[in-house]
Order: sequence, then C-alpha cells, then structure tokens
Amino acid sequence: MGDQIVKLKNLVNGKFTYSSWSTDSSYILKCKELDKQNVLIYYVTKSNKVVSRRFPRLIHITPKFACILGLIKGEGANATGKSNYRRFTFTNSDWRLVNEVLDSLNKKKLLLKENLKEKSIYIMHYQQEESMVVNYWSRKLGLSASKFKCVETIEKTREYGICHVYISDVLLRRVID
Repeated sequence: MGDQIVKLKNLVNGKFTYSSWSTDSSYILKCKELDKQNVLIYYVTKSNKVVSRRFPRLIHITPKFACILGLIKGEGANATGKSNYRRFTFTNSDWRLVNEVLDSLNKKKLLLKENLKEKSIYIMHYQQEESMVVNYWSRKLGLSASKFKCVETIEKTREYGICHVYISDVLLRRVID
C-alpha cells in the first residue's frame, strides 16, 4: 500500500456517533470546511447542543501511519458500550510505542500533545513509588508531569506500570475508528 491522501469530510460526513449510553441516541456527523487546512466535525444533540472539534482537512496516510492506526485499534478501546464510545484510549507498557502513537497523532494534527489535559494519561500496575513512575513517563514521553495520574491497582505487573492515554473526545474516537 502506498501513500494516500484522505479527505476527512469524505470519511465522516453522514456517518453517526455511537449510541449514547444515557439516551441511546446517535447523531449524524457533519463536516464544514473552515479553510484550506481545516474542517469542523460536529453533531447537534436533541437539545440543540452543538458538539464540535477542528480537524485537519486532509490526512496523509502513509504505510507507517496505517500501522499506527492498526496499533491504536489493537491497543485502544474498541467497545462502544457504556461510556467507552466517548473516549479515545491507547494502552501500552512500552514508552516507545506510546510515544510513537502520540507523536504520529500530533504530526497529523489529530491530537496535539500541547492540548492534552492535566491527568489525562493514567499509569496503572506500577511497582515503583508514584513520583518515580510519573517522572519516568514524563521524561520518556516529553510531557509535563501534570499530564499523568497514577491509579492504584491490586496487580503490580510492571516496574513503571502501564500507560493508559485516556481522552474524552467522541469526535476523535469516531475519526480514528
């Protein structure tokens, strides 16, 4: 497979959000071109609330990025039940893979590292002290320590734990899917 340019509008326009766990409603996704580089992906709820997010107009899919998308599907949330449909997640214990995913999404302007919310990256199953775990992941991923949250678990399977990127963003989830 060679490189391909995908118009995001063609990918999502007319598709639906996943059904909401609280209302069982799904909403049609719409796309509005903002300029030559960006589109606005949005949907309108029954109460007329507009949920929107800016995305790049074109996505350059290289063989490497196609592998990254496959890795996200394999190591991320695939369930649509409960509230999973609203979240983009990616979980791995190898900082190089987590970094590669975050860097690739950042380069494609799908998920900007600088816009990650505080405590949006969970660390679980760690054996070391929390401060050491946060410093390890912060240093390896080149992100502020404020982006990380240690979650206490019974199983302690990895020295520095498992990194769980946890972004509440139904539109990003739908675009990636």
